[in-house]
Formats: sequence, structure tokens, C-alpha cells
Amino acid sequence: MAELPEIELFRQKLRRNVLHKRLGLVQMRNGKGEVQEEGAGLAQDALKGREITDLYRYGQYLFWELDGREILVLQLGGELSVEVERGTPAPVEGSEESRAQLEIQINAHMRLRLQGTQLGNRLRLLDESSDVDFLTKLGPDPLLLPEGARKHLREALARRRSALRNVLLDDAFLPGLGPVWADEILFQARLRPDRTVPTLSEEEREGLLEQIAKVIDRALRSQAKVPLLPKTFLTRHREDGHCPSCGGALETLSVGGRNALFCPSCQH
Repeated sequence: MAELPEIELFRQKLRRNVLHKRLGLVQMRNGKGEVQEEGAGLAQDALKGREITDLYRYGQYLFWELDGREILVLQLGGELSVEVERGTPAPVEGSEESRAQLEIQINAHMRLRLQGTQLGNRLRLLDESSDVDFLTKLGPDPLLLPEGARKHLREALARRRSALRNVLLDDAFLPGLGPVWADEILFQARLRPDRTVPTLSEEEREGLLEQIAKVIDRALRSQAKVPLLPKTFLTRHREDGHCPSCGGALETLSVGGRNALFCPSCQH
């Protein structure tokens, strides 16, 4: 679950399941399955008994409102797998296949389990005096912008000079977008990932902004499931390697140290 559409769909599902339930222990385990005391920056019982009164999202961050007072912030995105488990937990200590994980218990028989990188930095507990500077650096969330507010992204784009794919992956421009949907947006806009912002015509800029909204909306309506996407989407052809428009071979291109997938014939 690396990207904005998947995170929003997860929020919707999670909210239905956890609203007005109470938190239990928060545990960090290393790769050997051993519990790490305060490994997530919180004591294991710091949240025990707190009621989840609301759950909302901005970019890749989930905000858990607790007892209507404090807010638990959970950062998703990146190389992170997240799942909700029910029932009695399976033993993990001593398991040869166990990996480092962060677990948030909800009520007696539900757990939110995260596995990935930098798990210890993904939780923050905020109150009225907390520093929220990390949020002020985020760009506008495209799913939360009011109707007709494309001007916010237009103005932000005008200040950029770097390659288009780097712009799309920059949280200061669009928080939470990842490589798969960035590639899709650029393919639908028929723009090469290494094109720089100053080289775009006004028509190309407007086309890019339009596709940001269209692609994310379609991803949500398709539940971010690849087989449910239109056949004209690049994402459906990442495995077979052929352009859905011209049938030519897709290629990868290093942009900002990360590989982008594109069609050299259709994207200019």
C-alpha cells in the first residue's frame, strides 16, 4: 500500500471497522519477533483504553482522533505493508519467517499490523502543544481540494523547474502519490517522465493537471485493482510491457535515481 488511492481506500475500510472502538497495546517487534520497549516512540500501554472517535486522512497520513482530544498520527506510504487481522494472534517470537513489525491492538481481537521500513518513525501522538511542522510542508491533497480548485496546483506547478515525475513524487506538490500512479498520470497526459516543467506548453500543463484528477478518481472507482482499470491504462500493461495505445514496447527511464515506465512513441 504505497500510494494515495490505496491509502484512501484503506482509510475508508478501516474507519468502518474501528470507529468508537478502543485501542490496546502498541508493540514493535524486531526481525526475530522480540518486543522492543518503546520502539515506536510510545510506551506499549500509552494508548490503552483510548476511544477512537474519528479517523481521517491527509496525503499519506492517517489521523486517529482519541477521546476527542489527542490525535495519533500514522504515516503510511513507501515500502510498507499494512493489514488488519482479527481473532487470536499467531505466535511470532522465535518464528523463522517473522519480520520487523509494528502492531496496534484495537479492542480485544483486532490488530493493525505494519511491516516495512522506519517503523519507529511512523507514529506520533499530538496534542494542542505539539509541533506539526511536518504537515505544513505538504502540498494540497488532490482528493480534498474543493471543486474548481485546480488553480492551487497550477500555481504550485508554475514554481517548479525539475522533471515532471520528480514533481509528481514530491510531497510538497502532491502528498502521497507514488511511482505507479505518477507513471499513469504522465502516460495519460502523453508526457515523458523526464520532461521539465518549463518545457511544457500551456495546453500540456492543463492536460497534466486534468489527468492528475482523472487518474486518481478512476483508481478509486476501480478500488485500485489493476484488472478493473480501463484497458487504455498503462498500469494494466506493466507486466506484459506493451503500450495500450500503440502496441510498442514500454521502456524504463531513470529519473531522479528512480525508474519510470513510459512509452517512447506516445509520450513526448
